[in-house]
Amino acid sequence: MVRNWYLETYYSKIDEGTTLAKEQREIDEQTEQSNLRTSLAFIRTIDAERRTHLAELRTGIGILTIPMSLLTILIATSNYYSIDQVLGFIVGLIMAAGLLFLIGGYLVFFSLRKIRANIQLRKKCDDLSCLLSEFNSDN
Repeated sequence: MVRNWYLETYYSKIDEGTTLAKEQREIDEQTEQSNLRTSLAFIRTIDAERRTHLAELRTGIGILTIPMSLLTILIATSNYYSIDQVLGFIVGLIMAAGLLFLIGGYLVFFSLRKIRANIQLRKKCDDLSCLLSEFNSDN
């Protein structure tokens, strides 16, 4: 009877080992799937940021065109007014155009920098494991 008890214990441990190995494989597969989901979510986040920066670039370009169109209108209609009479308005308009030009240039410059950084991050992380290591190192 004692020997049977030892054998039963031994066999139950063997069965537990195979069950544990199966459970470990299932956990590993779940972890891999979770890592893959995390990586894909990270890629989607990079793409969403890139679209946001492209919209910012488009806005900056639009703001840059306003001063140019205003100055074009001033030059085209310069035959109809005397500069001496409207000098105050022209100075104010040129200052506003300069401010708009600075704001548009700021938006364009920094959105281009951010887009370039996103492209470099995407190129650097072609491998999904690289994405995970990059993501984990930031946190």
